[in-house]
Amino acid sequence: MAEKRDEPFVALCARFGVSRKTGYKWLKRFRLAGEAGLQQLSRRPKSSPRRTPDAVVDAVLSLRREHPDWSGQRLRAELASRGVTPLPAPSTIDLILRRQRDDATARLQALGPDAQRFEPNYRWTVQFGVEVGLADGTLTTPVWVRDATTGFMVGATLLAHRRDEALDSFVSELVHRNGLPWRLQVPGGPSLVEAAPCRLHTPLTIWLMRLGVVVEFGVDETASPAGEEQRRLAASLAALPAYQRGALADRNTGLDPFAAFTQAAARLDAGEALVLLHRIREQHNFGGKQEALQRRSPISLYRPSLRVFPGQVLPPAYLPGSDVRLVSEKGIFTFHRRLIHVGRAFAGLCVELKLTPYPERFMVLFAGQLLGVVNLAEAAENHTASLQLKAR
Repeated sequence: MAEKRDEPFVALCARFGVSRKTGYKWLKRFRLAGEAGLQQLSRRPKSSPRRTPDAVVDAVLSLRREHPDWSGQRLRAELASRGVTPLPAPSTIDLILRRQRDDATARLQALGPDAQRFEPNYRWTVQFGVEVGLADGTLTTPVWVRDATTGFMVGATLLAHRRDEALDSFVSELVHRNGLPWRLQVPGGPSLVEAAPCRLHTPLTIWLMRLGVVVEFGVDETASPAGEEQRRLAASLAALPAYQRGALADRNTGLDPFAAFTQAAARLDAGEALVLLHRIREQHNFGGKQEALQRRSPISLYRPSLRVFPGQVLPPAYLPGSDVRLVSEKGIFTFHRRLIHVGRAFAGLCVELKLTPYPERFMVLFAGQLLGVVNLAEAAENHTASLQLKAR
C-alpha cells in the first residue's frame, strides 16, 4: 500500500497502529532486502565496551582449575594479588564460570553417553547391605544408590516388607528427583558368564530400559565371600562390649560406608533406624573422611542429571521390517518355529531379533539393549522345549 502511494504514509501508519518511525523502518528494510528484510534482527550490540577482556577470562578459568573449591569472592582476591586488571566483580566471575560450565555440558551432551563416563550420573550402582534385625524383631536390609563417578550417595532407604515393590518405588523417586543416569548397575548372580542377564530382569529394570537407561548386572556383594565376611563381622561386633567394639569397627568402616548402621541397628526401631541411615548418608556426602584426607566431598562434585524424567514413558519403537515378536504370559515367544524363553518380566512386550555373523544365532534385544543370544541349532523345529538365551 505504501508503494502504491494512494494515500499519505502517515495515514497508513495510523491505520495499522504503528508510529511513523516504525513504519519507515520496515519500509526501508523491505526496499533493501525484500521479504527477508522483514525478519526480526538480533538486538545484540555490535560492540560491547564493558565486556570482560579475553585475558581476564582466561585468568579466571586458569585459577579455577587450580582451586576448584574457591568461591567467586576468593578468586577475585587472588586475581587482585596477581595484579590482574581490570579486576572483575565476584558476580562477573560467577557468570564466567557458569557460561564455561554450560558450554562444556552442551558439548558433552552432543557427544553422547560415552563421552560422559567421567561425569556425574554416568553410572549409578545399587548396593544392598547386610540384613539386620531391629529392636522390635523385624528384619530389614539397607540399600543405597551411589553415583560411581563422584561417590555421592544419591539415596538410601530400608527394605523390609515387599522388597521388590519398595525398591521400585525407591529408585523411581530418585529418578524423578535427580534425573536419569546413563547406566544403572543392580546386583545380579555370582556368575553371569553363562547365564543370560534376561533372567534377572524385573519390572523396574524394564521400566528403566524404556526410559533409555542401560541396565547392567553386577555381582551381588551380599552373596559373595565379602558379604559373608561382613555378616560375621556384624555378629562379632554385636557380641562384644561397647568399649571393645571401637577398634575392630574402625578397621572395617572403610569397606562399607554404612558399617556404623549395622552396628547400631539392633538397638533401634524402624523409624530411628531410617533416621540414622539418612544421617550417615549426609555425613558421607558432605565430607567426613574426605575432608580429613584433603579430598573434595561428594556433594561438591555431584550435580543432578540434565536428562530430566519425561512426562510419559513410551513403548520401545522398532524400525519397519524388523523381526519383532510378542512375548506371551509365560515369557516365551515363537521364532522360526521354535520356542524361546526370555522371562515372565517381558510378558506382553515386544522384543527384536537380529542375525549375528554366526549362522542360526540371533541377538534378542529390548529397547535397543541386548538381552542375550539364542542358538536355533540347539533345537529342532516344532520342538516343545523352549530355548534359553545365553550371554554370548
